[in-house]
Amino acid sequence: MKVIVKGLATEYEDEGSGPVLLMLHGWGDSLRSFNTLVHRLGGYRIVRLDLPGFGGTELPRGEWDVGDYARFVQEFCTKLSVAPQFLLGHSLGGRISIKGLARGIFTAEKLVLIASAGVADRPTVQNNAFMALAKVGKLMLKPFPRSWYLNLRRELYKVTGGDYVSAGALSETFVNVINEDLSKDAGEVHTPTLLIWGEDDLVTPVSEGKKLKTLIKGSELQILHGAGHFVHQQKTDEVAKLIRDFLV
Repeated sequence: MKVIVKGLATEYEDEGSGPVLLMLHGWGDSLRSFNTLVHRLGGYRIVRLDLPGFGGTELPRGEWDVGDYARFVQEFCTKLSVAPQFLLGHSLGGRISIKGLARGIFTAEKLVLIASAGVADRPTVQNNAFMALAKVGKLMLKPFPRSWYLNLRRELYKVTGGDYVSAGALSETFVNVINEDLSKDAGEVHTPTLLIWGEDDLVTPVSEGKKLKTLIKGSELQILHGAGHFVHQQKTDEVAKLIRDFLV
């Protein structure tokens, strides 16, 4: 299904009946990420969407950050006239959930974070090198058009990492998103929270799940063996049971 949100044609699915559970996918993914999970969560009205720039939803106009995505999600809910009782976010979807709840952009009775990003213990060496070079370049190119600086940043990421390049039209948004530390926001989330992690997650390691557990007071962390970043696909039955037990 399609709906226009903030001028963007937005792909979404709305199925089932009962309390509303809103699902937000990760970077480079789509609402299809939750296909197998949805089929194991009866008794809920499950709403999920392709975030701007992914799946069947149009690209955002200009550079976005996590807050922009959170406001888009709120506008989407308003357009559909739904007020989700429960919120589930995977990876980038977790970032958006944390930001949105901490800043009062939207609310939820309970929150499920699956391999959520946003609170890395420390930047990688790659990111440190990139940021240092980018800051120097920004100072040097300050008298010149901003496009010069953006071109420099693009060339630096070609050398220091591939994610920026593979993001294509979302490259600048990607940088905005990954460089935002949401630790303070996580500390301001007071919604009952379930954290689900794959023990072998190399994208958002278990250490980040443990950090979130200390930041979100009263949160519960469940670590599943033999699973990685897409734990909800690799251990669907176990994840579905954890979610059902938590949401009752």
